[in-house]
Amino acid sequence: MNQCTSRTSFISWLALVLFLLAAPRTLYATSVLAVDMRQLVNEAAVIFEGEVIASEARWNAQRTSIFTHVSFRVIDVIKGSLRAETVTLTFAGGSVDDLTLQVDSMTYPIPGERGIYFLEDPARQQVNPLLGWSQGHFKITLDQKGRERVLTAGNSPVLAVEVDAEAKVGAAKQRSKEARGMSNDVPLSQGDALGLRLGRGPDDSEPGLDKASFKRALLGLLPADSRDGSSEETPVNPK
Repeated sequence: MNQCTSRTSFISWLALVLFLLAAPRTLYATSVLAVDMRQLVNEAAVIFEGEVIASEARWNAQRTSIFTHVSFRVIDVIKGSLRAETVTLTFAGGSVDDLTLQVDSMTYPIPGERGIYFLEDPARQQVNPLLGWSQGHFKITLDQKGRERVLTAGNSPVLAVEVDAEAKVGAAKQRSKEARGMSNDVPLSQGDALGLRLGRGPDDSEPGLDKASFKRALLGLLPADSRDGSSEETPVNPK
């Protein structure tokens, strides 16, 4: 390598180091549009129940950004299709060594977590592959009697999916827009999908919907001609 090339490589390396040292811990400031449960169900390409079996943050090939790769064991496909018994979803941000690239409002599924996930488009790389971000992310937990209950990503018990609640959803969107000073056509998410009745927290006196009831409610939001007769527990069939 000649002296000129060596000097250029050193300068490029030094520039990268200085950038990383100066980089803020928050890489992306985000605004996520509010969606309601009917939108989630009908606009998601895939809805599946899964268990997180691994999570790893690493640089992309160009070493320009960090992504967290979350692997799931697929338990049940509620809508759409998946071609394997495991699936890996890629989320922007994460921590590698001493560097953290953080995305505002990002909630990462963590190893051991079991939940129901709404995928916007499995074939396309996105900042967050879940439709509506945390709005399309539900957790499954066991109550004191060992029954499976559904929580939001923020750990609020889902008490009901209000299937015929368009008027309530519209009013909630309007309140959200007014609170944020937004125009009528740009409501922003406050974390949970509209069209849900929620408890206050995991220890709420109302335990929330069991998993089977939640799945039935989701299927009830699909147009009749698009329902595939899915059972309450339909294991994935790899193709």
